[in-house]
Amino acid sequence: MALAESDRRDIFDSLEAVHGQNVANNLMQLIPHQPAAQLVTREDMHANTQMLRGEMAELRGEMRGEMAEFRAEMRSEIAALSASVDTRLADLQVNTQRLFAGAIAANIIGVVTALVS
Repeated sequence: MALAESDRRDIFDSLEAVHGQNVANNLMQLIPHQPAAQLVTREDMHANTQMLRGEMAELRGEMRGEMAEFRAEMRSEIAALSASVDTRLADLQVNTQRLFAGAIAANIIGVVTALVS
């Protein structure tokens, strides 16, 4: 049952007259200002807790899905990068072999030319 402001004032005045202003103030702070229908009950808290648990479970599921998608994207990107690096390394190996072959051929030509002359 909600107390009207005038009822609260009457209680405060009575308490103040008997016990003093400090006690009256302290006791009045313990009496809710809101109507009882607006106070939160244990059932309200339980229902809100269950709702929050459901929302958190849904959020966890969404996050797991997004993380799995992110991991798949990262694996794909890493595979593409690895393939690109492998291709570049193969190209470098071929070019290096060509340079060595050219250097060897030039040395052979130099030696042959020196021997013939």
